[in-house]
Amino acid sequence: MKTPALFAVAAVLVLLVSAWAPMVAPAIRFEDVAPQSGIRARMRCGGPTKEWIPEANGSGAAWLDFDRDGKLDLLIVNGSTMDDLRQILAGHMPPPREGSLYLYRNLGNGRFEDVTARAGLANPYWGTGVAVADYDNDGYPDILVTNIGVDLLFHNNRDGTFTEVGREAGLSRKIAWHTGAAFGDYDGDGRLDLYVAGYVDVHTLHFDAAPPACNYRGVPGFCGPVGLKGEADILYHNDGPRGFSDVTVKAGVRDRGLYHGFTVVFDDFDNDGKIDIFVANDSDPNYLYLNRGDGTFEEAALSSGVAYAGDGTTQANMGVAVGDYDNDGLTDLLTTTFSEDYFPLFHQQAPFFFEDVSTQAGLAVITLPWVGWACGFADFDNDGHRDLWMASGHVYPKADSLAGSSYLQPVAVLANRGGKFVKATEPVGANGRNSYRGGAAGDFNNDGKIDLLVLPIEGAPLLLENRTETAAHWIGLDLRGRTGNRDAIGARIRIEACGSSQFKTVRNGGSYLSVDDPRAHFGLGPCAKVDELRIRWPGGRLQLQKNLAVDRYLTVEEPF
Repeated sequence: MKTPALFAVAAVLVLLVSAWAPMVAPAIRFEDVAPQSGIRARMRCGGPTKEWIPEANGSGAAWLDFDRDGKLDLLIVNGSTMDDLRQILAGHMPPPREGSLYLYRNLGNGRFEDVTARAGLANPYWGTGVAVADYDNDGYPDILVTNIGVDLLFHNNRDGTFTEVGREAGLSRKIAWHTGAAFGDYDGDGRLDLYVAGYVDVHTLHFDAAPPACNYRGVPGFCGPVGLKGEADILYHNDGPRGFSDVTVKAGVRDRGLYHGFTVVFDDFDNDGKIDIFVANDSDPNYLYLNRGDGTFEEAALSSGVAYAGDGTTQANMGVAVGDYDNDGLTDLLTTTFSEDYFPLFHQQAPFFFEDVSTQAGLAVITLPWVGWACGFADFDNDGHRDLWMASGHVYPKADSLAGSSYLQPVAVLANRGGKFVKATEPVGANGRNSYRGGAAGDFNNDGKIDLLVLPIEGAPLLLENRTETAAHWIGLDLRGRTGNRDAIGARIRIEACGSSQFKTVRNGGSYLSVDDPRAHFGLGPCAKVDELRIRWPGGRLQLQKNLAVDRYLTVEEPF
């Protein structure tokens, strides 16, 4: 948030533009089904006037199949109150509040059951973000919750319950303000490592005094993050049964600038088989860590073109969308930012060479008024081109008193029309505008159409069911590693259908403090089969399958 002041890339990729006959683009449509779904979470984030910076950032959510029944369940992380935060910083641990975490089991009929208490999930701290992965390769996803406080690692007991094991696993016990986190196997040993972003040194904020006087365009507001000391990021190496160890300095990812970190992504950005790290920093340059393959990284954001927006400005980068939006085989990036700054779309022209094409793609003018948070690329109409969604909301309630500004802002879906984005729908309309924060995309009803879960900073979440009427085909892939990490994070997927190709890397992280559906979804347009599926698994093993049936989710096991 900003305060004022698998495959080698070759020339043949030009042939990867869509070769099938175009279908008439359907109208993308959503309906909020949260009221009848059983999701009764109520979000909180401090008080209504937002006098302190912790009250402004909101929290995240995750789609995960915690019981491995083939249906996406939902975890929601909640904030807290300033009174409880003062107790935490004073060393007086308050008991976990009801509603600190919500775990909803998917019943398969459009409804969810609250199983939080039964699962043993509770959080005494101020919840911020979430990461999900099977860090011990036992076949079941585990949960990391980041906090203003101490981060919590919930091990999945494979019986519907979880045990908090952060201390035993070697995670820091320091009270700190952590935000985004993601898992990835950076050294190829088959175990998922963990990167946690730090935001502000919470011990330098004097919550026992009156809020400091700052202003936004002449209107009183909280201070920060500019001018506030940042909190350092941490990279943990997964040592197996011994737990995690801090290798931040050893691996070359020391947060030397103490930047204000938000969202983290593990992805193989240059398709070399080694997973890299991107960190969106708030009011600071972003980080892009290139994996050298020897257990260390090179910080390459500036040379790659993603440290700053294309106009050279430092932006308030909060959310991150990752995906190959133009089907050229290279992963692209978008970050959501503060109002009066457009959301930069970093198109990857060649490995680790990005260009900000927000203006050419039609995004600059659309996004200029918004304060953006959660976001992502997803093919909502299954036409074979990844669309874009984003959630927005101002941080200052008094923004309503300013010309051209509003506290309540939209959830927006932008359709991808040949590499340009156009407004497709505002799923809940103008009357449903709110100050939104976290959110995640996932197909909760397994109908092949990607849905959205979006969290406001206060109040009831949105469960936006995708009701787009389309005859387009699709396929979903649930990859299961065997020789490498069980989640297959870092695997490179290429599908060919009707003479066209699409690519996706199995990644971890992104959106804003949230976790998308872990399955790889591809819209296929009119194609009634997948001609060829190629997977490069972590470690380099190649797998080929031909003539796959569509309109279904397939589990693909790594061959021995």
